[in-house]
Order: sequence, then structure tokens, then C-alpha cells
Amino acid sequence: MKENARNSICGRLMIGAVLSCCLCGLLACAADSDAHPVGGGSGGSGMEPGGAGGAGATGTGGAAGGVMIDPGDTGKAGTSGANVDDGSLFKDAGSVTSILADAGGPETASDAGAGTMKEAGGSTIPGDGNMATGKIGGFGLTAIFTQKGVDVTVAITATNCPQGMHTFTIHEGFACDDPTKGPVWGAGKRGAGIPALVCDATKNGKLTYTRTGADSSTNWTVADHNQTTDLTLHPLMADTQCGTFF
Repeated sequence: MKENARNSICGRLMIGAVLSCCLCGLLACAADSDAHPVGGGSGGSGMEPGGAGGAGATGTGGAAGGVMIDPGDTGKAGTSGANVDDGSLFKDAGSVTSILADAGGPETASDAGAGTMKEAGGSTIPGDGNMATGKIGGFGLTAIFTQKGVDVTVAITATNCPQGMHTFTIHEGFACDDPTKGPVWGAGKRGAGIPALVCDATKNGKLTYTRTGADSSTNWTVADHNQTTDLTLHPLMADTQCGTFF
């Protein structure tokens, strides 16, 4: 009995000594690990500025993580802790110069008014490209004036005019009242000189005439609001029948 008790006590003392050694060893490893890290610390996440890693016994500390715009990207090391675009973003984007080169030229408003626009570099002649239609109800007459460059062409179609020849003129004034039926526009020069309209037995007639812009005393313009040359400001006359553009 005494021998067994002695053996039991010895065994317990040995187990306690072993456990004590293991515990001391673990504490020493932990202390050594804190005092002498082998590797550098990791950088911060891509969402916010990363902290710099601690210096190890045999190596340098990890670089600070960069500030990232996209949380899905990995931060890059930087001296200031914040990254900027290094050219890897939007690689396919064209330069501003190349984009503008593909765009059409700027547009400028013409003198014709009515919202007419012309491409820059095109014709700057007032009224160029404009079109206006005047009507004379008594003759069933429609006159379409089209300006091309400095010239203006009128195409007249009548469906109820008496058989024979009829005078077609442009008069002073702005409406079909008695005073405007008197003088022919432009002292008789600008509103005259149009060939006679000929109607047949079926009361139909057609006329096409071009007024050149070579003579500044007789030239026309279409809807450019020029008080001297814009024919759309004046009444049209076929004999005594009057009509306007309004």
C-alpha cells in the first residue's frame, strides 16, 4: 500500500511538471512572436486607407493599402495612401479632339428668320433655300417662289382663269386693299417684268419664271425680311385679282 501511494504521488508530480513546461513554452513563443514578427503586416482593404504593416525581423513591413473607388478592386501601394487613375480605366475612350472631329460643323441662323438654319461654311446669301407660296383665289392661282443662291424662281398654276393672257405683277403695300393695288412694287421695276400668264379654254394656265439676282434694282429675296427685296411682304396681282402670302 505504501509503495503504491508513493508511485501515485510521483506520477502526478511528473504530469504537473510536463504541463508546466508546455505552458511556459507557449508563453515564450507568443512573447517572441510579438517582439519579433517575421513577416510584414498586410495592407488595408480597398474600401479605405490601409495601415502599413509592421517591420519583421528579416523583412520589411507591408505597404499601405490604397484608397479605391471600386470596392471590388484590390488596393495598390502608394506613397500617399491614395491612388489616382493610372490609365487603366476607360482605355477605349476617345480623346475630346477626336470626338469633336466626328461632329458636324456648327450651325448659324440665317437672315431669313422663321427658324431657318444653315450649316456653317455653306451659303450665307439671305433667303437662300427659302420657299414661299402665294395664292390668288379669284383665278384659282398658286404661285410658289423658291430662292436658290441669289436667283428666285416662281412656278404659277391657275385652275380658274379666263382664257387668254393675264398680267402677273407684285405691288406695293402689305395687303389686298385699294391703296396697294396702285403702284407696282419698286417703282415699277422690281414687281414687273414677269411674263404674261396664258390660260386655255379649260381655264387652266401655267407659268415658270426666274428672276436673276444680278441686278440689285430688280432682284428678289424670299422670306428674309428685307424691306427692299423680300417679295413675301407684298400682294400679288393677276390682272385685278389680288392675293397675298398670308
